[in-house]
Amino acid sequence: MYKPFAAALIAGATLAAPLAVHAKNVQLTVSSWLPPTHAVVADFLVPWGEEIKKATDGRVTLRILPKPVTNPAGHFDAVRDGLVDITFVSHAYYPGRFELTKFAVMPFSGDTATSRSIATWDTYEKYLLKADEHKGVRLLGIYAHGPGIVFTTSKPVDSIDDFQGLKVRVGGGMAADVAKAVGANPIAKPAPESYELLSMGVVDGVFFPAESLVSFKLDAIIKNATVFPGGLYSDTHAVIMNPDAFDKLSKEDQQALLKLSGRHLAELAGKAWDKHDAEGQKIMHSDQINLIKADETFVNAVRERTKGFEQTWLKAAADKGIDGQAALDSFHAEIKKLDAGT
Repeated sequence: MYKPFAAALIAGATLAAPLAVHAKNVQLTVSSWLPPTHAVVADFLVPWGEEIKKATDGRVTLRILPKPVTNPAGHFDAVRDGLVDITFVSHAYYPGRFELTKFAVMPFSGDTATSRSIATWDTYEKYLLKADEHKGVRLLGIYAHGPGIVFTTSKPVDSIDDFQGLKVRVGGGMAADVAKAVGANPIAKPAPESYELLSMGVVDGVFFPAESLVSFKLDAIIKNATVFPGGLYSDTHAVIMNPDAFDKLSKEDQQALLKLSGRHLAELAGKAWDKHDAEGQKIMHSDQINLIKADETFVNAVRERTKGFEQTWLKAAADKGIDGQAALDSFHAEIKKLDAGT
């Protein structure tokens, strides 16, 4: 039977770790592969750390390292192996490893990072957590970025034909799947390399949410943006923790941390992303960028080329003994409810 995330992890921690007589002060190291001004750091990790400090009366603090301990894709192993205590990973950077997370990032799924993040976590927790995709680390939460947009430096993209031969930087995952389906040539590279790739002409454009214009200073070279209702794609991130680092916390502080994880974490991260997306939207709606809103013909053409994604995902879920259709139905129903504010 399904157990709430926090309750299940607390119970597991109680069995696995001896009770601490006195809570001790613990500083947890955090490695970030994104710049300190990025939404994930400035308006999620920093305030989240402040919440943890307050909830534990200062016993548990987060120290964000001045530079990442490894490349973006190496961060899962860095936490698993104890090189760092906490980090976040982009599921897109691990081809074939986190396939079940793709239910949340398909085309046209949601207009805000907040609703998508909350619905993603609730659905993953209820239906998919048992698949143990994040084996080797302690999963603290999952969130999603905002609607994926097509940004280009010269060639506008206002029809399905404009994708043909277009070289686009993607992180991997659903963005790469979509790029291939519509006829573009995806080049998988970490997000921080985007400016260099664009400025040197290695790629013609990028698939990114709106915040990237500010976070990676792409507003200086991006000339066109094509938006789709619900986004062309999205990506999910997992916040993970080294199990031994978690076990070093007292039972009381473990409970405090877990109460600030899961759904709470998803909402905090989603709101941070939406805040920074809004800054990017201001640039997109200025005279600086040619803003293209995909029309019905364009949307339907993309929908036709990506319609097989859902069936592929349902098969992957079935192979893991998961009721994929129930998960998808729950996810879409919750996004609709959250977007309606009910």
